Amino acid sequence: MMTTTVDLQSLEQLCETLYNPPSSDSRIHAESVLNFHFPVFSSLEGASGSDQDGSNGGLDGKLQSHNPNISSPIGSALLCRDLLESSKNPYALMFATSRLKALVDDHFNTFSLPEQSGLRSFVLQHIYQHPDSPQFILASQAQLFGVITKLGWIGNAEFRPLLDHVQVFFQHGLNHRILGIQLLSAVALEMNFTGTKNAATHRKAAVGFRDGQLLPIFKNALSMLQTALQMQQSDNETSKLNIAILSLIKTCLSFDFIGTSYEETSDDVGSIQVPALWRSVFEEPGYLDLLWGCWKSFSSPASVVAMECLSQAASIRRSLFSTDADRHTYIYHIMRETIWTLTTAAGQNKLQDLGNFHEFCRMLSRFKSTYQLAEVCDYKESDQWLAAVSEFTARGFHAWKWSPNSVQYLLMFWNKTVSSLMSAKQETEMFIGALTVDLTRAYLKSRLDCVHAVMDGEVDDPLESEETLLISLEAFANIARTKYVESGQLILTEVRTLSQKYQELIQRASSLAGSSSAPIGSSDLKEQLMVVEMQLTWMVYIIGACIGGRVLYQSTAEQDQMDGTLACEVLGFIHQLQVWTARRSLYLASPDAHLHVQSSIIYFYSRFRESYIGEDAAKAVKVYTQLGDRWGLQTPKDVLDVIVSSSLSNLQTSNDPAWKSQEDQLVVRTLRLYTNLSSGYSSVKYMRKLKSMQDLLRNHNSDDFKFLDPSRRSSDTVVSRSRTVYYTMLSRILFADDNVDADFWRFIRPWEVILNQVMLAFEGKGGLGEAQIRMILLGMFKDLRGFVTSITNRRQFTLFFEWFYPTYTPIVLRAIELWPQDELGIATLRFWHEFATNKSNRVTFDSSSANGILLFRETSNILYTYGRDLLNRPISSESSKWREKYKGIMLYFNIMSVSLSGKYTNFGVFKLYGDKALDRVLEIFFQLMLAIPVADMIAFSKLSVAYYTVLDVFAAEHMMGLPMIPHSVLEYMFRSLGEVVPAHVQDASCSTLACSAIDKICTFVLNWLIKNKIRQDGNGEGQDAVEMIDSDITGSGGIAGGGEASFNGVPSLGPISLLKLQQQHGSSLHWLVEYVLSNKALMSHLFVVLFQVFAFENRNNHWSLSRPLLGLILLNREFYEEYSQNFVQNQLPDRRDHVQVAVAGLMEGVEDNLTMQNRDRFTTNATAFRRECSQLTLMAVPLGDRNEMQ
Repeated sequence: MMTTTVDLQSLEQLCETLYNPPSSDSRIHAESVLNFHFPVFSSLEGASGSDQDGSNGGLDGKLQSHNPNISSPIGSALLCRDLLESSKNPYALMFATSRLKALVDDHFNTFSLPEQSGLRSFVLQHIYQHPDSPQFILASQAQLFGVITKLGWIGNAEFRPLLDHVQVFFQHGLNHRILGIQLLSAVALEMNFTGTKNAATHRKAAVGFRDGQLLPIFKNALSMLQTALQMQQSDNETSKLNIAILSLIKTCLSFDFIGTSYEETSDDVGSIQVPALWRSVFEEPGYLDLLWGCWKSFSSPASVVAMECLSQAASIRRSLFSTDADRHTYIYHIMRETIWTLTTAAGQNKLQDLGNFHEFCRMLSRFKSTYQLAEVCDYKESDQWLAAVSEFTARGFHAWKWSPNSVQYLLMFWNKTVSSLMSAKQETEMFIGALTVDLTRAYLKSRLDCVHAVMDGEVDDPLESEETLLISLEAFANIARTKYVESGQLILTEVRTLSQKYQELIQRASSLAGSSSAPIGSSDLKEQLMVVEMQLTWMVYIIGACIGGRVLYQSTAEQDQMDGTLACEVLGFIHQLQVWTARRSLYLASPDAHLHVQSSIIYFYSRFRESYIGEDAAKAVKVYTQLGDRWGLQTPKDVLDVIVSSSLSNLQTSNDPAWKSQEDQLVVRTLRLYTNLSSGYSSVKYMRKLKSMQDLLRNHNSDDFKFLDPSRRSSDTVVSRSRTVYYTMLSRILFADDNVDADFWRFIRPWEVILNQVMLAFEGKGGLGEAQIRMILLGMFKDLRGFVTSITNRRQFTLFFEWFYPTYTPIVLRAIELWPQDELGIATLRFWHEFATNKSNRVTFDSSSANGILLFRETSNILYTYGRDLLNRPISSESSKWREKYKGIMLYFNIMSVSLSGKYTNFGVFKLYGDKALDRVLEIFFQLMLAIPVADMIAFSKLSVAYYTVLDVFAAEHMMGLPMIPHSVLEYMFRSLGEVVPAHVQDASCSTLACSAIDKICTFVLNWLIKNKIRQDGNGEGQDAVEMIDSDITGSGGIAGGGEASFNGVPSLGPISLLKLQQQHGSSLHWLVEYVLSNKALMSHLFVVLFQVFAFENRNNHWSLSRPLLGLILLNREFYEEYSQNFVQNQLPDRRDHVQVAVAGLMEGVEDNLTMQNRDRFTTNATAFRRECSQLTLMAVPLGDRNEMQ
């Protein structure tokens, strides 16, 4: 038992231990003690506490005990305030600030208006009195001030004159002024942030702040910046002030003015939607003069922030300006300053700074993304401006040495520019077209020069980041295709020159290899070969991007001819490379270079396929004319044959450990190419007819394919899935032909041989050892899983099923029995999960066939065997839960859900004939469920999705058909359903599934009661057949008004009496109906949880959250009446009348049944009610007595 008091020194020591713990146990202890003395009164507090066995059915088990002297959030907040006032320890200050923020976030509406104002004034005063506190504490306290201001903005008018409250900071020294600016920035940033709770209310506060305070703050910042620019001081403190002012301006311009909630990562596209009220600021030339003046005068890093502000200024929305003349003046001002920067020594000197250079490139990109090319070209010096930017871009392409990320902005600028040429004047189009040719030349030179720097170790290799590389290449391709004949000629000349040089170097290496002179490696010949090979790699990437940039309806015959010519050169290089690779010594090769060059070829193939292989291939006559004249490739099928045959060698890896990583990556990329080629309708038909592919189908498990060796391990999950992806692709190609039976049996023949050997080994025959069997089956089940994945129809599945069952299914069960805890067990279950999944209704058998029942019986045997092992499997440590146990349970749940929902098994047969197949699966399912704490079930995302999926499936059909479910299982189910809904997880699928399961349970119970009422009325008992749930409950039947009203022919349920039902039905009373009616507190809790999340949180599944609410209301109507009245009374007095009307509207026109029309009417009312809650800024009301839930 903890003491209720603790001294300041002990508190400071606990806070220091919390943030700087010597061990995890000490941190947990410190956190526990601090939570006791400074409770946050959160329903999630202490979720990982005592309830680890998951057996506690009470719903209050999560709440951690706290100091009995603190009975409310305001009491805890006052203690935090005392700690801030009395301590100087930075850890204690940080803890108190963070805890105050948590209390404010969760319970601000429980504070009275004077308490809200007092807390805000205290925080502001504390910051003012301690300007020398560490910066991280000041930043945290400024954020706390921002949170309080945002939450109280609507309800507390005292919070709104923000500038007046902060003005005292600007009347003192430099440090206080910086703090004042940081406070304004913190409020603006917090107003711009939309959380998951009360998003509509937060947006309303943000709009009020935008309309009332943001513009005055912005103007005030501009005034301070003007003063700072006139002072021309360069000391360190003044620089901090300048940075703070510029950061405030940047924050104001970054505000989400229209509520789009765009991400910061995407702010390089789109314009800033400043309100029309700001028009006067931007139409005054002094605004841009001020920012450009600061950039010219201030040194880095202040100048970098100034350029960030200019980047925002360059993307102000076009429609803001009063007239076209005002907008043109603004545009021309930016262009004029840009020309000065690019053409003067002072401007060039500023761009020598890395930060300035990068932000300047970003400014150019955002400027062009906002304003139209026609507006730019109306400027009298537009040609000079475009030429200057072109020259700067050409130089910028060589900035890969010190600012590689800036090149992307320059490419984006020109990509946007050339995309607008279709609507430009002819002379403009010609001028920009000429510039793109120069840019193509510069880009080619920069990429080729980069190879030398990479070889010398001066820079990182851009080829290593393929994702970033491809984005840049696609932007460059659009630029190069503007004048494609001229630009293509530059590319063609370069690639031919390099190919000739490569051929000469190969000849030299070949001649030296046969002589008695010094080894090749002793000279620089290897380095020369590497340089040229990497340069050709760049050229292949560039040509692939240019070909992939083809737009069908825009491409001309000349452009297609150029594509064909360039493609011929690439194929020539590929032929050179294949010949040289076959005979060169491994010493002359580099694993990284091999990966890069082959990756470029794969990229070229994939881009060529997108543009010239498919349904529109007949329109690409010029390309195939070029390919046919030089290489004899007349059709897309011929090209596909070259692609497949030339890239198959990528799958044939060596045994050199130094090459393993690169070869694994190459296998992944090659399989991705094959998957892409086999995904199109036309291309997969072509692939099926290729001789090389037919050879591969007949010899798919070649020993040369080392990636098929299960002993070849990789920590990269993408690499480890290669063989599964491989057989998924082969299966798709195999089944592309309608007449596939003979080919299928030839394809699976190697598998038959292997599986027959395994079966003999299990019988004690043959020469395979345990380790060999395990490795063979590990690879086999990965292969089979991939193969089954691509099966999409009944005929294909029947072929596989008739081969695999019943001959080889015993191997699956035997593998689970022998190696359940091995990775083989996981691979086996993954295969069976795919095998038992009835996607596209592929698992469909004849009406006279028992295969569906037999398939589930095999599933039952596998799940029962594996489940028993899971139950007895210990967990060595908290960190190994997933690997040792939860991963297997997830797979159990997944297999169970697809089997129960597959629609290929009549489960009533098992009960009819006394077969325990289904009962055993459910028995293990219940035990596995109880073995996992609810907190873990929610915390592990994959496990959570699997669990709530199977729970939803179980509640749909199977739950109600059981004779009984243990109460411990039911308690766990309902508890887990209630706890996942309010959990703040990014994926809403779990809460959606939980709502679906709750709705199905409520629907069953209510429908059962309605049917019972109909039967009783038919027997003449009428209204006497039903009463209220307990003898102390009275009232009329319908909530909306009419006790015995009917809706679309469905009678109103009326009042319900559990005691009466028990007397009438005895043992025939359905156990689920009895359980639900006898646990009204449980249903009350579920209603409150769903109601609060639906009404007050910003979720994207509101429809799903609303569906179970009606059923919960109808099952516990008295509680709903009490709760709704309590909800109204807990609101502020001036809002109660409005809330009363909103609550009454929730059930308006809603009857006592769950017909679809009635559900839809309730959902409409609920949506309107939620809208009212967000507009009125209401407070949630928790369930009164949590102890009754136990």
